[in-house]
Amino acid sequence: MPGDVMVQVFRQLFDSIDEGVIVTDPDGKIIFYNSEMAKLEELLSEHVVGKYLTEVYDAVTVESSEHLRVVLTREPILEKRKTYFTNKGKEVTIVANTFPVIEDNQVVAVYSVCKNITKFKELLTKTMQLHDQIGLEGQEHRSNNGTRYTFESIIYASSTMENLVSSAKKAAVADGFILVFGETGTGKELLVQAIHNYSARKKEPFVVINCAAIPETLLESILFGTTKGAFTGAVESKGLFQQAGKGTLFLDELNSMSNALQAKLLRVVQERMVRQVGGTMEIPVHCRVISSTNADPWESVNNGSLRKDLFYRLAVMTLYIPPLKDRKDDIEALIHYFLNRYQRIYGLGEVRIGAELKDIFLRYLWPGNVRELEHIVESAMNMLDGRKVITVEHLPHYLRAKFLSQDGTFSEFYKKGSSTLAHVLREVEKQVLWEALKSHGGNITRAAESIGIARQNLQYRMKKLGLHNN
Repeated sequence: MPGDVMVQVFRQLFDSIDEGVIVTDPDGKIIFYNSEMAKLEELLSEHVVGKYLTEVYDAVTVESSEHLRVVLTREPILEKRKTYFTNKGKEVTIVANTFPVIEDNQVVAVYSVCKNITKFKELLTKTMQLHDQIGLEGQEHRSNNGTRYTFESIIYASSTMENLVSSAKKAAVADGFILVFGETGTGKELLVQAIHNYSARKKEPFVVINCAAIPETLLESILFGTTKGAFTGAVESKGLFQQAGKGTLFLDELNSMSNALQAKLLRVVQERMVRQVGGTMEIPVHCRVISSTNADPWESVNNGSLRKDLFYRLAVMTLYIPPLKDRKDDIEALIHYFLNRYQRIYGLGEVRIGAELKDIFLRYLWPGNVRELEHIVESAMNMLDGRKVITVEHLPHYLRAKFLSQDGTFSEFYKKGSSTLAHVLREVEKQVLWEALKSHGGNITRAAESIGIARQNLQYRMKKLGLHNN
């Protein structure tokens, strides 16, 4: 392919992505500036390309420029958070990864890939300030501690769950660190809230954060808080350790946190002291920490996603929530609970599930666990059209395609002895993901929501299963 054609292909490629891209030569002269970067900074490409970084950005100097630093060190700068103002006075916060392009042992160019997190930062700042306000206003009459669930909220019929609830009550009273693990959708936060409300801390705040949902560059500030001027635009804000007070801080999906931040977390839980980002003063920590992983914690330790020393510190007590497919006795109890719940919400009167569909539900492997079951029951009840019996025809399309083969019999995926368990699980998961993506036109966010998992989790599973979003 001719060189000029390749250049045009790469220009179109970089203009089609939703991250800003800026490329400079070794002297800091801008040689490429994509449309997303122009949109982010409210600049025109033709007014930027050909100029030096120091000409375009008032705050950039030879000493402070990441691009010029990369030219000297030949090392990339990763996950660099920056807050600055555009030429129109608009405050922008980005996370940038900057890389050198090396040819014949010489740096011939430097490029940055920038993600706009301005709105995300504003939302988190407002949320943290709201937490502070609620905490101050509710000191005397705290009737809402941030929870909705107690042990009475856990619906089960199996001896497995009965034993788990019994162990969880003992752990609640013991008041030590707890690590809860189980697949996505099994109800980890529900169990943790129940533990909080059964403990001596029940009148204190319950604060939760999903460590997988927050960019790494912001997670430290959210956990530990910031001092004014810690970075450009930083305000004085309490971290979640402070906001939790004498209550409970729940760290969901702990294993998604970077090892560097896990090391800082370990110091806090060991010394019971926290230092705000940009601060020098040590602040006492009084809250209880409960954490969770969506994978076997030992597997996370072995693959390096969870530090062994942090695991030993936070797993004083461990509670495992088994997947729904391993506790069939609970499926019927949950079906009746969700039927009663949503018939009240939608004013449908008494609704029941057909015998054939009930049999299918009891055979199904439930990759999305309790969350998937609830979603399916609610969805089916919205499709009833005045009828009182839920049948296969009321299910979402992607499930009907899996449940029934063309001749209307139960899908071969679920027939006993059709294959090894590992193969069946892999094929079922692959089919669920493919159907979800297909039904939402390839939109990963909406597909993930439809099957009750996080966007990052769906992307990980697609890569693991070799599933391409064409």
